Amino acid sequence: MSAPDTTVLRARVLPRLYRDSVALMALASATEKREGVRRVGAVMATPGNLDILERSSMRPDDLVAAPDDLLLVVRADDEAIAQEALDSAEAGLTAVEQSTGERAEQLPQSIAEGVAVADGATLATISTPGAYAPAVVEQALRSGLHVFCFSDNVSIEDEVRLKRLAVDRGLLLMGPDCGTAILDGVPLGFANVVQRGSVGIVAASGTGAQEVSCLLDVAGCGVSQLIGVGGRDLSAEVDGLMTHHALDMLAADEATEVVVVVSKPPAPAVAERLLARLAILGKPVVACLLGLPDSDGPVVVRGTLEGGAIAAAELAGHPLVIEAAATPDLDVPLSGGVLGLYTGGTLASESKVVLGAAGVHAEILDLGDDEFTAGRPHPMIEPAERSARVAAAGENPLVGLVLVDLVLGHGSSADPAAPLAEAVRSARAAAAKDGRELVVVGSVCGAPDDPQGIDQQRALLRDAGVLLHPSNASAARYAAARATVAPTGASTSSPKEDA
Repeated sequence: MSAPDTTVLRARVLPRLYRDSVALMALASATEKREGVRRVGAVMATPGNLDILERSSMRPDDLVAAPDDLLLVVRADDEAIAQEALDSAEAGLTAVEQSTGERAEQLPQSIAEGVAVADGATLATISTPGAYAPAVVEQALRSGLHVFCFSDNVSIEDEVRLKRLAVDRGLLLMGPDCGTAILDGVPLGFANVVQRGSVGIVAASGTGAQEVSCLLDVAGCGVSQLIGVGGRDLSAEVDGLMTHHALDMLAADEATEVVVVVSKPPAPAVAERLLARLAILGKPVVACLLGLPDSDGPVVVRGTLEGGAIAAAELAGHPLVIEAAATPDLDVPLSGGVLGLYTGGTLASESKVVLGAAGVHAEILDLGDDEFTAGRPHPMIEPAERSARVAAAGENPLVGLVLVDLVLGHGSSADPAAPLAEAVRSARAAAAKDGRELVVVGSVCGAPDDPQGIDQQRALLRDAGVLLHPSNASAARYAAARATVAPTGASTSSPKEDA
């Protein structure tokens, strides 16, 4: 029986106050570092956000808030700490004076004002809460702007309507819920500093696009354009509206010689139409669709991100060789099952594909999923939550191997390896104290020119005992190889972790 929860949960509603999601995530991260504060939520009180708070046990029973209210929620050790944290968060939101006492510069408050200030602008980035995003996206499209929409919780009906509007006007609507893009060498969202080159990417996947672009960078062929389309674009409802529009653009782009589409498997009818379109694109193409069997027909199909990058690099004339990492103790059985603790959702999905193909049952968690990020920063921005789970894995006798990723680039934490390395040391020490060995395996998704410094990040992880591999798929293959040498009679069930 678990111990009763003695923490207190308190909320504060700030009527008709708006801040974008990036600012709110930063505020939640800063407030959560206060002594005695367990968890912080800073969100607009939309129905979708309230539902996420409810599922995360972060919604007080007596809460009353409207969708255009800003909501602060704090779980803390006692009442005083909770109230002080709320006071601090509110002060951070409502402060409008600079240290000099002068009023801060007033930023544009609408798309029209922004266009007037930034004469010649061609693109708008939008990160408003999902309830408000459609109106802002429509304003941008009707103003002749391409749109990068980071916002999630946008209805599927609005997504279809707005993408049709964008296509009619010859514009890109990247998103909603688009995490990564690179247009003419300019990174948007979570993107890596990869070299310019000849491969164009259309991606219904954020970290999937990052992994493919970084592996292409290793091969030396680089990226011409990376167009994110949002995770639902290849669903039956959206029917690939923006994917096909992006393909038209890449077909006409002189800098693009090879095209890669990156996604989880599309809806069957959408996949059939997509493959038919790719077959007549007029340029060499790779369909990198997670979980699908590899094939070499009119369209090259690969079922892993690694496989897609290798195929695209070869078509571009820059063969990519994934050098095998050192594989110690491949014949030594694990002391427990495999647990994946991922910050990248597509990387988590790729590991499931690799492990599943090997017949290995594992618990793979995407810690960037809504259930883990209610009102708090994504783990690529604030790695503390993932690090805490890694440390806790060392106390779990059912866990013998932990799979991790580390994603670098613009938007990610400035030093994500440091807290992860500390957690790995703690976890391995705890397991050793209990007479067990905890194996930690992972990869770094990044490029040499990323602001975090890929060599330094890798060194921190290696020094902590992480077995690093050149790709996420390679790390998952090693985990599968270790897991399949369990002694006769040992349990192969996946470890279950407390959420």
